[in-house]
Amino acid sequence: MKIETSYGSHETQRERVYHQIRLALMAGDYEPGQKITIAAVAAALGVSATPVREALRRLAAERALVMHPNRSVRVPRLSREEVLNIRAIRQQLEALAARLAAARIDEERIERLVRLQLALAAARDRGDGRRILHLNEKFHFIVYEAAGVQVLTDIISTLWLHSAPTLNLLFKPEHISRYPLAAQNHNNRALIKALRSRDGERAARAVAAEIAVGSRVLDQLMAENGRNAGARSRGVGRVKPRGRPLALPDRRR
Repeated sequence: MKIETSYGSHETQRERVYHQIRLALMAGDYEPGQKITIAAVAAALGVSATPVREALRRLAAERALVMHPNRSVRVPRLSREEVLNIRAIRQQLEALAARLAAARIDEERIERLVRLQLALAAARDRGDGRRILHLNEKFHFIVYEAAGVQVLTDIISTLWLHSAPTLNLLFKPEHISRYPLAAQNHNNRALIKALRSRDGERAARAVAAEIAVGSRVLDQLMAENGRNAGARSRGVGRVKPRGRPLALPDRRR
């Protein structure tokens, strides 16, 4: 994965590096607890260490990463309580954004939502987790940006960033079959219908319902992972971990 570095100011390059790492976090390229090294990211992006270091510090200040006293950087591991707290905040804020959007969204945005929902349904049928993650983010932020309150969109974006590495557990190949994709399709279609009819309350309920559906499955997976981790620590059922090669992150712990 490369970014253009042959033109533009240092500020532009710094922003590009920040957004590339942020996108990698949102896309599930990093695992909770994974170590991120400046050298590995700089090599992957084809830039010097300085903009990477600044980007990691910025993300740590936003609590999307954890910077330890020895200057090592890791993706945070969220506890079940933290996940539930983020879910509760997201339900309130994203429902508010959907409610506001119902009064302001234009027909062009609604048509984009229709096309994205069709693409999402196709990706779900294929079990393409990465494509689902990408399209799902685009779908929802069309709605939230249509609300017309930038500070609200920024806060929602930060919450997504904090929880993305943990939420992406839902869309791993071994777990995606457990996700209630039909319910997600239903909620998205209900959201589009509510926006078309300018029904803010129904739009808010559709968004809150989708967050609740995903959170219930995530809660089950986190509980199972906790039990499996306990078994592995006792030497029970040791298996070789499965995973796909990543374009950007450094897998070394």
